[in-house]
Amino acid sequence: MRVFIENEKFILVLFMRFVFTILYMLIALTTATAQKNDLDYINSYQFEPDGPIRGIGLIEIDSERDYLGKDLIIYDNKGKPKITIRVTDNDVTTKLEDKSFSRNNDANPFNPRQFGDNPDYFRLIFDCTKSTNKYYEVVINQKTSETGFIKRADSLFKFETVIEYVNDWTTLGLDFDRIENPLRQEPSDNAAIILNDDPKKYKIWRAEKIEMKGDWLKIKTRDNEEGWIRWRLDDQIVIKMYFAC
Repeated sequence: MRVFIENEKFILVLFMRFVFTILYMLIALTTATAQKNDLDYINSYQFEPDGPIRGIGLIEIDSERDYLGKDLIIYDNKGKPKITIRVTDNDVTTKLEDKSFSRNNDANPFNPRQFGDNPDYFRLIFDCTKSTNKYYEVVINQKTSETGFIKRADSLFKFETVIEYVNDWTTLGLDFDRIENPLRQEPSDNAAIILNDDPKKYKIWRAEKIEMKGDWLKIKTRDNEEGWIRWRLDDQIVIKMYFAC
C-alpha cells in the first residue's frame, strides 16, 4: 500500500511538471507572437525619428503644474499675445490672433515640435532657438521656422537641454532603425554589431532604455537583447520617442 501511494505521488509530480512545462511553452509562444505582431505593426508605417535639433534646447509644458483652464501664451516680438492655448477637460483650443481652432482641427496652422491636443495626454514642446533675460525664443512652425516668445517667468513652461529631453521621453520606450542604426555591443561606431535574423524582415524595432551615455543609449529589445544604439547623429535625433503612454 505504501509503495502504491509513493508511486501515485511520483506520477502526480511528473504530471504537474508536464502541465507547468506546457503552460510555460504556451506563455512563451504567446509572448513571442505578441512581439512579432508588435514588429509587424510598427514596420507597417514609415519610420519618423524625432528629427533635427534646432537651437539650444527645448521648452515644454511642465506636466507637474496645474495648467488646466489657464492661458498658455506665446508672444510676438512686440510682447503682444500671438498664440493662446487653453486646455479644458474636453478640449484643447488654440487662438491665433483672431482665429480659434478646436481639438483635431486640421486647418490649425500651429506646428511646434510636439502638440498633442488630447486633454488626457496634452503635449506641448518647442525648439528653443535663443534665450534672453525675459524671453525664450521658440519655433512655432516647423515648416516655416516662424518663431514666437515665451516668458522666462511663466512657470507653466520649463526649459530642458536636448540630453534631458531625450532622457526623459525615452522612459516610455523608443523605436529605432536596426539597419541604419544597428545594435552594438559597446557605445562606439566601431563596436561589434549584435546580429539577429529578424532584421531581414523587420527594419524598425521597439526597445526600452536602460541607460544613456553621451550620444548613445543602452537598450533592451523585445527579443531581450541588450546593446547600444545612437540616439543622436550630428544634429539629428535618430530614434522615435513616445509622447503618450
